[in-house]
Amino acid sequence: MQPTVIFLIGSAGSGKSTIGQWIAQQYNYCYLDKDTICNTFTGELLELKGYSRNDRDGCAYYSEVVMPLEYQALLNIANDNVQLGRSVVLDAPFLSYFPDPHYITNLIDKYGWQQTRVNLVVLQITVDDKVLRTRMQERNLERDQWKFDHWDAFIEGLRSKHCLWEGISKIQFDNSSATIHTEHLKEVLDIHSIHE
Repeated sequence: MQPTVIFLIGSAGSGKSTIGQWIAQQYNYCYLDKDTICNTFTGELLELKGYSRNDRDGCAYYSEVVMPLEYQALLNIANDNVQLGRSVVLDAPFLSYFPDPHYITNLIDKYGWQQTRVNLVVLQITVDDKVLRTRMQERNLERDQWKFDHWDAFIEGLRSKHCLWEGISKIQFDNSSATIHTEHLKEVLDIHSIHE
């Protein structure tokens, strides 16, 4: 069976991790969370340059230098699994890469995924603004403080970013409910040839 790569995208606090872990268990995928993979070295790199470990939003050094390294590490690990025939779910926002229509086709060329006939899917998790704020307050992470301090700008930024990637199937899933509608999610994923 050809491997699948799911780009699990959406805002911090949208429930990507819970959904990504459910998919990994349901379909026996490798689950790769950018934060788990990168946060240790990201914090060190930021501190070495005199920033707080939690400086992300509004920090040019993070967005221009560190973040590309995070995504490179995430995608390199994903490709190692794909080359072994393992399907992967990638848990990362990818928001900064939405405007580039060639983002996916460039990855296909870089990693030779055309030859391995990788099935590529975007699963975008959406959530009601009020629910999002509540979830972010409940998770209580220091790196979310900028978002709370600039809430209207943060929400407007989310609304203005649309995934323009070409060459990939796209699914949207509303995760505003208190519990994940797993049967509906499974139906949606199965339509896009994601099988156990």
